[in-house]
Formats: sequence, structure tokens, C-alpha cells
Amino acid sequence: MNYQKFLEFCKKTTIMKKAVHIVRILIGLLFVFSGFVKAVDPWGFQFKLEDYFIAFNWDFFMPFALFLAILVPAAEFIIGFALLLNLKPKYAIWGALIFMAFFLPLTLYLAITDAVSDCGCFGEAIKLSNWNTFYKNIIITAAIIFVIWQRKYLKSWLKNAVEWILIAVSGLFIIGVSVYGLTYLPIVDFLPYKIGVDLKPDPNLKDKYFVIYKNKTTGQLEEYPANQYPWDDSLWMAEHEFVDTRVEKAAKSALLILTYDNDGNDVTDSVLLSKKPTMLIVSYDIKKVNPKTATKLKEWINIANKFNVNTFLITSSDENLVKKQLKNSQIDIPYVFADDIALKMLIRANPGIVMMRDGVIKAKYTLNHKANEKKFDKLLR
Repeated sequence: MNYQKFLEFCKKTTIMKKAVHIVRILIGLLFVFSGFVKAVDPWGFQFKLEDYFIAFNWDFFMPFALFLAILVPAAEFIIGFALLLNLKPKYAIWGALIFMAFFLPLTLYLAITDAVSDCGCFGEAIKLSNWNTFYKNIIITAAIIFVIWQRKYLKSWLKNAVEWILIAVSGLFIIGVSVYGLTYLPIVDFLPYKIGVDLKPDPNLKDKYFVIYKNKTTGQLEEYPANQYPWDDSLWMAEHEFVDTRVEKAAKSALLILTYDNDGNDVTDSVLLSKKPTMLIVSYDIKKVNPKTATKLKEWINIANKFNVNTFLITSSDENLVKKQLKNSQIDIPYVFADDIALKMLIRANPGIVMMRDGVIKAKYTLNHKANEKKFDKLLR
């Protein structure tokens, strides 16, 4: 090999080495992000896994949904962290390939069948169509194969013990994130019902009123905005007769959760949009209210009553079961009903506490938060 060829070889080697490490870092970033946004909301990923199990008739996996909702994102995050920092890179890249060997065919199946509408790959942070998810996974898999092909450039830069310590720390961190989300609420809220969100409709959107008149000669019906028909034209009025009115309701907020009383009446405005301070006890499944949680709920209710705060139980459970549970728990509060999926999106707790005023979400708590008067400050200010 002459000197010129040697220089060309070195140049190509340097370019390839840089390419491998750039791709490694990008894969690591993607795995870290994907693992974190699922780990931060373990309840949400559990719901998504349950959707999978129902779609595939894997009911026997249901008891393990929460365990997997912690384990899978943790493994994904650890692999990404290791790749990002070049810790045990050869193990990490093979781990990434194992992940994609499972998820690539799974997302192809979802793209073809649409058995589950959203794969949940990025939790609630980013929503992708099933086909876009599959195309994304093809690119990731190709990138991983490229790095494995040129894995000779993957060399550890720290001592063996230090690498494993850092990997262990990343595992403890991500599992801690999930445990915190289970015990309290996600440290980062990717749900649409964040604190500070206003559920009120756009004030510029108002109901539109129309009047309908019939031409006495032709019998043709004519509709006009209520403030624009020619009422001051005596000739026109003589030729037409009033038939009916029509109201076109203003569009509601896309985030507004429709709420009904036990007679099926829409009570959304008086519950969610009340100008008075309101505390919602959210429980999509009232069976989860046991004696221990009932005791904690009473503490919240007592403080709410002290400050004259409206209190409602909002649930999707059967009315007879609601009555039974409230009676057994000796809790006397009004209850209303809403869709269970909406309630799971409102707060990741069952039961959970949502503070509202004039349609604005002021605060959210689980029953692991201690009930005290200070927590009502934001609501009453």
C-alpha cells in the first residue's frame, strides 16, 4: 500500500468511525426519549398495554400489565443511556436490535390491521399513525444494523466497574421516575388536561339564532339569521308567514368532558365550568374506593366543606354500584357520570382529586398527597 492509498484509507476509516458514533448517539437519544416518556406515565402505558392484550386476546397477560409498563420503558431507557454515553456499547446495540426485532413486526401488523389505533411508542408525548410508526421502526432498525455491522468502532472508554455503576444508576433513576408517577402524578404531564388548562369554550363563539318563514304564494321556506330578516318590509311580511326558529349551538371546547347526572341530563356547565371553586373526586372505577381510600377522601371532603367548595364525584361506573360504594364508605356527595377514557386522561389516579374554578384546572392530586388547607389556596385565590 503506497502513501496516497494509506491516506485515503485513514480518511475513509475516520469518516466511517464518525458516522458510526453519530448514528449510535442518535439511536441512544431516541431510546432515552421513548423510554422516558413512557416511564413518566406508567398508568398510561399500562392502559395502552391492556389495549394490546384485549386486541390480541391475551387476557392472561392482564395481571402483568403494570409490571411490564415499568419494565419495558426502563429497559428501553437503559439501552438508550448506554448507547448515548458509549457504555458497554456492543451489549447495548444488540439490546436495541432485540427490541426492534419484536416491535418491527408488531407495528407492521398494527399498520395492516389497525388493531390498536396508536402504538404508544412515545406515550402521550407524540402520537403517530400506525404506518408512520412502522416506517420509523424500519429506519431505526436499519440504523442499528449499520452500527452492528461496523461495531469494531464501538469501544468502551471507562473502566468496566464504572460502566456498570453508571448503567445501574440510570436504571434506578428511570424506575424511580415510574414509581413517583405511580405514587403521585407524572413529573412531566403530557396529557391534554394539564394544570392551567381552560376548558371553557371560546368566548367569541356564540349561539346563532335563525328564523324560518314560508312564502304564502310559492310555499317555499326561507331561513334568515334572526337579526337580518326583513321584518321592517311590510310588503315582504304580508307575503310571508312565520314557521319556526332554529338555534345553532356554539362549538364546545374540544377538551370539555361531557358530564351527565343520573337522569342523563347534561350538567357539564354546572360541574366543570362553574365559577365557584370546585373539587372533583375522579374515579373511573368506583370499585377501587376501599375503606382506606374512603378515609382519605373524607379528609379532602371535610376541608372542601369548610371552605364552601363544590364537591362532586365524577365516575363512569354503574349508578347502583356508585350508590352502594358511597353508602358503604359513608360518603355523602353528589355524583355525575362521564366517559371512562376521558377520566383516565383527566388524571392518572383512581380515585384522584382535581381542583377547578371557572373551567380552569387549578391543581391535581392523588390520595397519597396529604389533604390540608394549603392545597386549597390556589383554588380560593
